[in-house]
Amino acid sequence: MKRWAVVLVICGLLTVLGCSPTRYIYKEITADKDPYNSQVFQATMPQLLDAVEKTMLTKKLSIEAEDKTAGTLTAFRKFSRGYQTVVVVLQAKIISNCDNEQQLFLNGIQTTERNYVEDKTRFFLWLVPLPGGGGKQVTTSKETDVFIEDKEWYQDLFAEIQKVLPKQG
Repeated sequence: MKRWAVVLVICGLLTVLGCSPTRYIYKEITADKDPYNSQVFQATMPQLLDAVEKTMLTKKLSIEAEDKTAGTLTAFRKFSRGYQTVVVVLQAKIISNCDNEQQLFLNGIQTTERNYVEDKTRFFLWLVPLPGGGGKQVTTSKETDVFIEDKEWYQDLFAEIQKVLPKQG
């Protein structure tokens, strides 16, 4: 009887200890200390917004949403790899520090989706397709949704944006 009680206590402790890290995952937000996805530019809001838009278009991103008064821009690009589709979404937000100084925040998200193809075509003797068959049906399922944490990628984007900005002088 004592063994059974000890086993129950150990299983209970393992369950509680095993579940606790996932419960407090939001604490990772305050643990982020490196602001690598933000940079200050010496430009006006319209100049910086135009530079960000030109850079996104140069990188073959499709503009999905733009709000010039709020200083936001969202763009995406899709890549097909066999039965996988990878979508990279880049969100930009400009916050004005003063008339000639803007802070740009970039956030990249990569989503991977898998396409499953189901063939519902009916065959006679496995050779001749029959009329009225179901054809092929494609189902899409999301596999991953990840925040892009590549510091060099953001720095390269900021450098491209700086090149596009008009020279101050």
